[in-house]
Amino acid sequence: MTITKHLKKYDIMEIDGNLIKKDGHDYLMEVFDFPDYYGKNLDALYDCLCEIGVETEIVLVNSECVSKDLIDTFVDASFENELLDFRCD
Repeated sequence: MTITKHLKKYDIMEIDGNLIKKDGHDYLMEVFDFPDYYGKNLDALYDCLCEIGVETEIVLVNSECVSKDLIDTFVDASFENELLDFRCD
């Protein structure tokens, strides 16, 4: 879903912890449209999240299904990338 916020493009992405648990980094690679060279690990996830160049809010649903390390990766990337907001529902 894309909406307009203050005349800027603003993406809201909902990701599902159940699907992450089931399909792991393949799911993340597809939902975020990461490049083919995506390393499918938390370091690569962090790097790609830090490269997001448009205001983006990521909402993780079913967060109880994923590891604390994965959630920490999203939180750390949101601190590093001022265009990225992350929250769990």
